[in-house]
Amino acid sequence: MGAFAEWQPRYAEHGIATFPVDILEDGRKKPAVGGYLKLGAQYSSQLTLKFGGHEALGLACRRNKITVLDVDTPDERVLADAISRHGYTPFIVRSGSGNWQAWYKNSGERRRVRPEAHVPIDILGDGYVVAPPSLARKGRYELVQGSMDDLDRLPPMKRVTNNNEQSVEKPKPKALASTFREGDGRNNSLFRRALQCARQARTEQELVQMVAHANQQFAEPLPMDEALSVSHSAWGYKEKGRLMVPGGEATAVIFKSDMDHLWDAPNAMALLIRLRLAHGYRNGGPFALAQAIAASMGLSVPTYREARDVLVDRCFLEIIHRGGRGKNDPPIARLL
Repeated sequence: MGAFAEWQPRYAEHGIATFPVDILEDGRKKPAVGGYLKLGAQYSSQLTLKFGGHEALGLACRRNKITVLDVDTPDERVLADAISRHGYTPFIVRSGSGNWQAWYKNSGERRRVRPEAHVPIDILGDGYVVAPPSLARKGRYELVQGSMDDLDRLPPMKRVTNNNEQSVEKPKPKALASTFREGDGRNNSLFRRALQCARQARTEQELVQMVAHANQQFAEPLPMDEALSVSHSAWGYKEKGRLMVPGGEATAVIFKSDMDHLWDAPNAMALLIRLRLAHGYRNGGPFALAQAIAASMGLSVPTYREARDVLVDRCFLEIIHRGGRGKNDPPIARLL
């Protein structure tokens, strides 16, 4: 059974009609059926009989009342800046190529490619998108934040005008403290400051107060709801152990008990640190366990596999999909 046949009913439970997608030799994605933009739940269900082996699925945005913020870069900072501008959403997807999607409730947005020419972001309120867990040529789409239940309560996208044109704020003179970088927009500067403050804040309310104080340093402070949104996004990064700021580094938590259980397996300990740095923010969510990590650690493949198996045997790592059915079928794992 392919991903389409398996996940079509799961999306249908939330009122979303999906359709099979063909992955072409050049990597392009093409709907396997006609009329896909108007396709309903009943016809979607019937398609599983004919296209049960398809490993990719898509959905029509406007028909299913979804707007996707499509970030065409793996850079998490671009995603974070976009979310701080357009508002928090619980549903975040990473594509097979490592790029990002943030899903919102459709409020009339249309399909707009590169509303700002210098920012690699599209607003997809019409047309279609490929949905997780589709398998494309560069890898599988995965839901890295949220759950299917969040599809029932997606928030609307902020800062998009009623005529479907993105609201672009022109730079204004600022009087900023030295903690803000020259040339940044107010929202981006405040978000970077929030990430820094989140390292010291003990509670989200304390972070809100710190960000509110920093916001007052602007010549023209941002509205309170935007400052709150920035605080909430930064606190979410802290909760996931993924506080990243320009010039800073990701952090991984290693407990003394971890060292006690891995004292005789230094390669396994090193691998655990690498995996927590890269995937700890997923909070137990799945990720592709690429064998290329062996080379990045200076380990031979057999040594890497031995370290991986130690983590599995000692309940630090779970392999939820063995993979191995081809170049685009890597193992899927999750941290315990």
